[in-house]
Amino acid sequence: MSSSCIKNIWNPETGITDLEVDRKKLGASEIPGIKKVWAEQRERLQGSRQLSDFTERLSREWAIETGIIENLYDIERGVTQTLIERGFQAELLTHGSTNRPKDFVLNLLRDQKEALEGVFDFVSNKRTLSTSYIKELHAALLRSQDKTDGIDAQGRSVEISLIKGDWKTQPNFPERDGITYAYCPPEHVSSEMDHLVEIYLSHEAKQVPTEVQAAWLHHRFTQIHPFQDGNGRIARAIASLVLIKDGLFPLVVTRNDKPDYLEALEAADNGEIRPLINFISKLQRRQFLKAISMAETILSEDASVEAALKNLLASAENTASEKQESLEQVFDRAYDIRNDLFDHFAMIVPDVNNALLKVTTDGKASVSSSRAETEHFFRAQIIENAKDHLHYFANTSIYRSWISLNMVWTRRARLVFAFHGIGKPFSGSLICAPFLEFRDSDDDSQVQSTIVPLTEEGFVFFYNESKSVILERFAPWRNGVLKVALSELSQNL
Repeated sequence: MSSSCIKNIWNPETGITDLEVDRKKLGASEIPGIKKVWAEQRERLQGSRQLSDFTERLSREWAIETGIIENLYDIERGVTQTLIERGFQAELLTHGSTNRPKDFVLNLLRDQKEALEGVFDFVSNKRTLSTSYIKELHAALLRSQDKTDGIDAQGRSVEISLIKGDWKTQPNFPERDGITYAYCPPEHVSSEMDHLVEIYLSHEAKQVPTEVQAAWLHHRFTQIHPFQDGNGRIARAIASLVLIKDGLFPLVVTRNDKPDYLEALEAADNGEIRPLINFISKLQRRQFLKAISMAETILSEDASVEAALKNLLASAENTASEKQESLEQVFDRAYDIRNDLFDHFAMIVPDVNNALLKVTTDGKASVSSSRAETEHFFRAQIIENAKDHLHYFANTSIYRSWISLNMVWTRRARLVFAFHGIGKPFSGSLICAPFLEFRDSDDDSQVQSTIVPLTEEGFVFFYNESKSVILERFAPWRNGVLKVALSELSQNL
């Protein structure tokens, strides 16, 4: 094959390299807030069945999805959710729900879950990352996998015996779409892996932001591709280790995330690691929303009396006046974002107004913002949007406000950006959750409300973020939502 058909993922001239830009500037501003708020909630939840169940479901999801995105097996989405909720039971894998033998899939799932649990134990025991541990992790992850795909001397696809817990002895250069992807050759793997661990430990010592550490370690590991098979799973496991060690969540990359994941890795191959950092941060926000919503049920009837009393005392401490004043600084950030939205709505109102006038002479657009006497508006819509579309618990008791772009033509519509808390108790974080509402009258003059979701993820922000940082982070999210909303409106004029 000609050299023009080879893409070097690992650079033979330089090997793996350290971060080449200011490490602090690469960090995602919301991660410190996620870490701090979740640490407080986790302490409050300590000893509860809810926290144990949440961690268990998270481990099951990681175990299932890490194999699916590597095409080791496929499992129907409905069955996947059942396995996450109820555990890896043979009777749950019904005929046709997976494309591989049931026992093979179950063994892989259990191995992968146990490997992640081993990562949690590694962190708990305060062990230091080493090449020997990475080999140990590989052997655990691939315990039930004895064969892998290979190419024989005649170029034919064959199954070959799998080396577990040791570096590869033959090149693993996969080919896709006529391009051969070249990773580190076997003779350089040992030294490159030593270098990888050395640089990672220096990042840890210099307190490089956690999400930057995780992204760098994940990508440089995949550049080396040190094992015969299982490199993607190991990369996600060691990235999870970095995140868990700093009080964050494992890196759960689902089948739905795969296109964005591969795109971020490709950008890193081309020297731009920020998309991978942003991708990891997005997944942390997703798990944070799940975790913070779960907290509301902590004092449920089946919680032990001891745990309930402990959590009640912790909650009482967290509501001390000084603490509450600190948390409520996030209300000022909501005010800043609302002002930003008001300015952007005011900019687009003339154009929206002109568009509506072309439909009807009565068309008009206006902007409104909540006041003390109107902040309770849209409560039903907010709860519906949170529960059915964005999948979190909307807490409107501690704070709520909104800003709305109102439109009238032959129909009525409102583009609403709502602000409120997440889960209970209040933790110093708020969410901006947008939705588009169409209000139409039926033949009996009854008003029908239809909610249209505009994003897969609300904008979460924290009390310990500055105004400038939040607005910088908010701008691209806001623009993306407005683009979707205006496109939806154009289809309904």
